[in-house]
Amino acid sequence: MMENIHTELQQASREINEAQEAVLQAQGRDEHLLEQAEQKIKRAADVLQNIQEHGGLEITKNSQFQQAYEELHDVRQQVQEAQQNNHDIL
Repeated sequence: MMENIHTELQQASREINEAQEAVLQAQGRDEHLLEQAEQKIKRAADVLQNIQEHGGLEITKNSQFQQAYEELHDVRQQVQEAQQNNHDIL
């Protein structure tokens, strides 16, 4: 069970990192990249929710889970800010 959770956490981290990279590349001018970042964030959030449902309260105390969750929140904010900047420019 823990090995599966570890693999899923790695997947979530990859999605989060790719989303962050897409946001950085978009830099307020590429709506398509921001949409891709949003999709990656959604997939990562789904993975983390699945992990939490199967791992229960105990998994939320896992440092790797906590880090992935915090990174997800940070990247989600970056996407929202980039989208807002795009709308301000337009």
